Amino acid sequence: MGITEEQALRARLLRLERWLVLLAGFAALPFVLALLWGPWTARAATQSQLVRTPALEIVDAGGRIRATLDAVNGKPSLWLYGDDGGRRAGLTVGTGGVPELALLDPQGRQRILLRVGFERAAEIRIADGRGRPRLGLWVGYDDAPGVWLFDDLARPRIGMKVLAGGVPRLWLFEESTGRVTFTAP
Repeated sequence: MGITEEQALRARLLRLERWLVLLAGFAALPFVLALLWGPWTARAATQSQLVRTPALEIVDAGGRIRATLDAVNGKPSLWLYGDDGGRRAGLTVGTGGVPELALLDPQGRQRILLRVGFERAAEIRIADGRGRPRLGLWVGYDDAPGVWLFDDLARPRIGMKVLAGGVPRLWLFEESTGRVTFTAP
């Protein structure tokens, strides 16, 4: 072998060594990346996807509040807002864990209230424009249904109930004292 052949062979061998180093580097890259990302990937996989916040406001494109979700004083509630920014409907869990659904008029007065487990097993109250109850529909803890009509001062005037065994009952109340003036049967 002559010098030129030897130099050519060394040059080829040097290029081959460089390619092998480059190829070994590329082959080792996934292993190095796995070592670096492994702890982060495992930590991310075990971390909870939980978001904790005391309140959440949902706004429209104009930035106006359209809904809120919060737990003020430990009582969870979801409120929906009208175009005027006032509360219009609310779903809450009140005192004693009583769930309530309230529908409000444009003035913010509660007009319809639906709740379960408060004074009765289930009830619906409908109020007038001043927010005073005028009609009550409910089922008591004894499973007896009742309907009550109230005057403009929220005093009971007529009561109807179906007692145990299917016995109907009717009460009429005196306006000034609220005492029963008529009952049947």
